[in-house]
Amino acid sequence: MLARGKSVAAVMQLLTVVVLARALSPTYFGHIVLIQTYVLVVRELFDFKLFEAIVRFGIPMVEVNDETAFKRLLRLTLRVDFLTAITATVAAIVALPLTAKILGWDDTLISITLLYSSVLLTSGSGTAKGVLRLYDRFDVLGLQLMVAPVLRVIGVLLVMWWKPDIWLFAVALTLATTAGNVYLIVRGWAEMRRQMGSFALKEFSLVGWHKGAPGLWKFMTVVYWQANVDMLPKHVSTLLAGIYLGPEGAGFLRLAREITKILSKPGEMLQQVLFPDLVRMWHHRSAAFGSMLRRALLISAAFGLFFTALSISGGAFLLTNTLSMDYALAAPLLSWLMLAATIELLAGALRAAGYAMGHAGKILWLHLASSVLYIVLFVVLTPYTGLIGPGLAACIAALVPLGGMTLLTLKKIRRKHSVPS
Repeated sequence: MLARGKSVAAVMQLLTVVVLARALSPTYFGHIVLIQTYVLVVRELFDFKLFEAIVRFGIPMVEVNDETAFKRLLRLTLRVDFLTAITATVAAIVALPLTAKILGWDDTLISITLLYSSVLLTSGSGTAKGVLRLYDRFDVLGLQLMVAPVLRVIGVLLVMWWKPDIWLFAVALTLATTAGNVYLIVRGWAEMRRQMGSFALKEFSLVGWHKGAPGLWKFMTVVYWQANVDMLPKHVSTLLAGIYLGPEGAGFLRLAREITKILSKPGEMLQQVLFPDLVRMWHHRSAAFGSMLRRALLISAAFGLFFTALSISGGAFLLTNTLSMDYALAAPLLSWLMLAATIELLAGALRAAGYAMGHAGKILWLHLASSVLYIVLFVVLTPYTGLIGPGLAACIAALVPLGGMTLLTLKKIRRKHSVPS
């Protein structure tokens, strides 16, 4: 179900980028990319990935029928969702003048950014996503993944047919993204009511939020920083490309990244699906833990290497015939990013296993080291190698978490099998 949703979402998002790239000049396309990236960076800074906490601490509560503790957990995450959505919106507005000065945006681009920042008001969907994952409503999650991307591609196609204009494209993207967020929140609330009935949030207070869930604060803190560490190579590097290579370079980088979502989207899906099952298996000391992880790694490696080879042999042909000769410059970057995505695909499966084993803190440090290395390599290589620099930096940096999590996982599995149950 998630595979279908992720696949359709990836295709629709790629079509959206293609339409925008064909309808706008490389410069204006790059500006749209930078505006979207700016809002995504702000969103990530205020995203605590609450669905991870709901899965990690909610499953044991549900399995022992501790409804009181589970409702307390949901009351906490719902409040955090609300507060972070409001705070993110305000932060995006406050930080906009400085960002505009750094990236050289004029008044028109500033106004478009303010419009698109409104999607942050509906970004508090962590609780809804967590509840749907916990109760195995992957049918809903799979459908939700398609809502915003399908609406985006419909919107940009209508704008392209009627009157190609950067303002109208921004309106279409804003409405589609907001609709996707609202759909997820509504379906999550509906599932909560179906499973537990109506329950009040009571007073707006966080007093006693940690009761019944020891380690919740530490887990939420680690996952939050993990999410921000993940953000650096994906979003901040696009902003850096805008600084070092101009809006055209940022556009090329975004275009190549959208194509590599053929790998990264299934990787996210694999991690989300594996995590609940691996938590249960590790909790029950099941021997199937290792075999499931090995199968996931083998499938990931085969899938990733196939698309990497395809991008090397046909990347330039794809970009030239789909868009124009101007975009053929992104072909070498695409191949490097495909290789990096393959490495990250393997690391995603290992991260799910590491979280289940309780290695969230160590995994955070591995990704932090990787992100710092990536930014350093990006800044050092890009001025000399141009567009290839981000790809080289991504490949080298991706090896750090892969190697580290492999050692952690093997060590823990061997230790577990050496100790009698």
